[in-house]
Amino acid sequence: MERLMEFASSVPDFQRTAKGNHRHRLDDILILIVLARASKCVGRAGIVEFGKHNLTRFRKMGLLMNGVPSEPTLCRVEKGIDSLCMAERMTDFMDAFRRELISGRDIICVDGKAMRGTLLQNGRNPDIVPAYLFNAGITLITEACREKSNEITAIPQLLDKLDIAGDVVTADAISMQKEIIDKIREKNGDFVIELKANRRSLRYVIEERIKTRRPCKLTRKMHFLSTAGLR
Repeated sequence: MERLMEFASSVPDFQRTAKGNHRHRLDDILILIVLARASKCVGRAGIVEFGKHNLTRFRKMGLLMNGVPSEPTLCRVEKGIDSLCMAERMTDFMDAFRRELISGRDIICVDGKAMRGTLLQNGRNPDIVPAYLFNAGITLITEACREKSNEITAIPQLLDKLDIAGDVVTADAISMQKEIIDKIREKNGDFVIELKANRRSLRYVIEERIKTRRPCKLTRKMHFLSTAGLR
């Protein structure tokens, strides 16, 4: 909870606090939203109901002393907040939380997704590339693909924001790119990336090298990963 409070207080406040015409502190609202959504309350009505149900607990922590913000207030906060700055703060928070939660090697699953319920001005669905922590079961960070681009260019940008030293990055065949592999190696990470059979020259080189290499022992984590059908 202390980490969450540090994150919420680090997000720049866009409200006109100097004139004293606001009722709810921004960090209180952010903590309410994060905890409510972690409890599977997605919509604003659900967030408000979650706050009312747990208002006594919030007040014991010194939060929501003026009550639960209304749905219009939540809407104004979502529209007025600096989303890029908040995303950076959230990444730092999740990375610190991850290091406390998991000790040792982790598996980071990277895979592009299309947001079907959202449309850009050009009518296209935005594409995103999330980094999902296999052992923790949480999404650490999400990188949006720029217009006229794809996940091949977004993945290196995502990796730049992550500490993957000692971790294993998994991805599908589209990530079998020199730039992506070089970036993972540069950050001292390992990788398991699918290679399609239609890339014959690369496939044959790898097959020949495998014949001359001694097999290593698979850890339980990697064995479970392979049996789960992930790459």
